[in-house]
Amino acid sequence: CGIDLAQGGFFVRQGEYICTLDYQRLYGTRCFSCEQFIEGEVVSALGKTYHPRCFVCAVCK
Repeated sequence: CGIDLAQGGFFVRQGEYICTLDYQRLYGTRCFSCEQFIEGEVVSALGKTYHPRCFVCAVCK
């Protein structure tokens, strides 16, 4: 994508430097409810992963 890794941050995977956006796209975890990438805290239940704010009652939400 050509992004400046010094400005935007990066991850290292198998000796390669990958920008944050591409790392999320390739290896990130998506919330089962909202389908957005999860950063920080997660809630896992029955093999699915959620943002804490998305893990709510299915009936009353």
